[in-house]
Amino acid sequence: MMKTARMIALSSLVLLATAALAAPKDQTPPAFRLAKIFTDNMVLQREKPIRVWGWAPAGAKVSVTLTQDSQTGQKAIAKVSQDAKAPRRRPADEEGDYSVTVRYVEKNAPKLATQTLEAQPGPDGRWAVEFKPAKASFQPTWIIARTGQDTIAVQNVLIGEIWLCVGQSNMAWGGFNRKDREAASADFPGLRYVAWDDSWYKPLDDVRNNIAWRECSPETANSFSAVPYLYGVFLHRYLKVPVGIINVARGGTLGQTWCMRDELDNIDNVIIKTVLKDHDADTAKWDDPKQVEQIMADWQKACDDAKAKYEQDLATYKQELAKWDDPKQVKQIMAGAKKGAKPPREPRLRLPKQPGDTRSGWSPPAGLFNATVMPIRQLGIRGVLYYQGENQAFGLWTRYEYTFPKIPVSFRKAFGDADLWFGCISQPGWGTFGEDPEVSAVRGGYHVVRDIQQRALKNDPRAGMIATYPTGNSYIHPAEKLPVAEYASLWALAKVYEKPVVHRGNKYEKMAVKDGKVYVFFDSDPIVYNQWKHIKDNAYWQVLPCPREGNAEFLGFTIAGADQRWFPAKGKNVKLDGRWCIELSSDLVAEPIAARYGWAQWPTGNMVGRDNLPMPVFRTDDWPLPVGVRYSKEAQEQAGAKLAEMLTEAQKQAIDRKFRQAQVDIRRLESELYMGRIERSTRKLVASKIARLEAILDELQSKDAPVVKDMQKRQPELAEKLGAARKAVEALKAQAAKIEQ
Repeated sequence: MMKTARMIALSSLVLLATAALAAPKDQTPPAFRLAKIFTDNMVLQREKPIRVWGWAPAGAKVSVTLTQDSQTGQKAIAKVSQDAKAPRRRPADEEGDYSVTVRYVEKNAPKLATQTLEAQPGPDGRWAVEFKPAKASFQPTWIIARTGQDTIAVQNVLIGEIWLCVGQSNMAWGGFNRKDREAASADFPGLRYVAWDDSWYKPLDDVRNNIAWRECSPETANSFSAVPYLYGVFLHRYLKVPVGIINVARGGTLGQTWCMRDELDNIDNVIIKTVLKDHDADTAKWDDPKQVEQIMADWQKACDDAKAKYEQDLATYKQELAKWDDPKQVKQIMAGAKKGAKPPREPRLRLPKQPGDTRSGWSPPAGLFNATVMPIRQLGIRGVLYYQGENQAFGLWTRYEYTFPKIPVSFRKAFGDADLWFGCISQPGWGTFGEDPEVSAVRGGYHVVRDIQQRALKNDPRAGMIATYPTGNSYIHPAEKLPVAEYASLWALAKVYEKPVVHRGNKYEKMAVKDGKVYVFFDSDPIVYNQWKHIKDNAYWQVLPCPREGNAEFLGFTIAGADQRWFPAKGKNVKLDGRWCIELSSDLVAEPIAARYGWAQWPTGNMVGRDNLPMPVFRTDDWPLPVGVRYSKEAQEQAGAKLAEMLTEAQKQAIDRKFRQAQVDIRRLESELYMGRIERSTRKLVASKIARLEAILDELQSKDAPVVKDMQKRQPELAEKLGAARKAVEALKAQAAKIEQ
């Protein structure tokens, strides 16, 4: 009887699962409706064709009106309310409570003439109309669709700029520093926002979620994601036009999910082919009711097994617990082999997780693109703001070499707009700030991801890289989102809207090698260049990136010789062949051939251009990058072993470099003291150098660091050399103390 009941329950569960999971929601459209992206408070893209679409019964005649005539609009709203038998809601200004709301005053506002177009549904019930482009307007606009006796009306629509925001958690993150102050003053009715996320294994015709555009106010702004909201605010305030933000970001996603499936299929790479093959096999199971039944049956059996084990563990627990109620048995337990034992803990029932439908996985190939981008592909938008890559940095960057270049291509194909703008926000700093550059370069993949994005977009005239590495911290979701959005908006204002603003730091242009030194040359932001181009002999600070702190050490540069081993480099401003550049050198690299800047998880780089904007990271070499893959267990193990080996070697190289540099610095300081070049004004500098040497020796003579112990074991002479160096530093310390106060 129990078995029969269980089978009935299992059959019901399987039927529910197959019914619910066999097809996405809303695949059968209602008799007459608009696409879900069309709701009250939305924004339509200015200066591009305005497309409106939806569904209706086959054979129906649909008419769509776009109007700013309030009488026509209110009449349609009244008709919709009457049909729905819903009472008319009073406008806010008719309600009793006192409130203050910002309103926009337009001078010589453009007029949108009322237009009506007709359409007939196709075999699938889909219809669409296309209105002529319109100018930006804060005037309330209505979209009214009719067929027969049915009317649909969308009100409070504005015409302006639309940006689609995609990516992972740093794009979806809602909190940011100073939000309490920003949100309280976020009274921007002309800024509109809509957000959702979803995934499906095939392209969807419409959004599955119930979504609604919202006006930005102090009440609603708190629920907006940080970067999209702040980006929209910057554009809205500068351009003085309505701005609509569509945010479909989802935390923890990979680049592959933001690609069109056709673009992924065209990639000839074993990693991508394996990922697609496995994904297709997984999703095929959920299209087969028999396999779904077996999956659910296996899960039910695993649940039953877990319950049976729990009952067995519970019985054992009760038997053991009973002993602790008997003083004699407790005494025997404490005195015997189980001395120090404690009463047992009650077992917990841990049921296996219900199998998830892989057709709507978290970040499958093309998954989010299918479910969030494809349903709105007919909508006119200005561009895409992309903020993703953190997940690729955890052993998945090699696949990103192939998927990331397909992302801007996919968006442009989907929207049918070859000129669609694509702004890529690169990763913030993360990890351990100031970590040895050798170690940071192989510990993770943030720097590799930045490099992949930069190379992919280098020659794309409608795309831009937005450097944000100074905004990072030891938390993977840094709260400094305001500068991120500011940098992004400066890129958009300068490049997309051609406004006279400085939008980036100096970019690397070329390099030269001469007399054991590397010379790197930079361009300037166009506005900065035009500001100083008339001056015949520019000062270095007019044409070069400079340390953020002013007259300070240049940080973040490394150089390497033919052995491809990287060393921190000292930098300074010089002229070569009559042009300002930055000279890079190292005591430990006699013949450098390549340079890098910011090549680390969390770059220490402090170079900025005008307006304190960060200089983009770069590398002059094209040497092979370490492999980071996880597409199969075998590949992951091989890559992981190689990366671990590289990390150990990097730690040893860092120790070796510090010791060699310390030896050079000791000799240099000895010479300076001997030649009497140390003045009272530089006494503090000498003390600082000695303290740094002592810190390095403390680290190298530490017995707690495994790598140090290993090196000392492999190189017995190292301890003797360190001892000699320590004596030399002590001598320098004594000599420096004799300097006249």
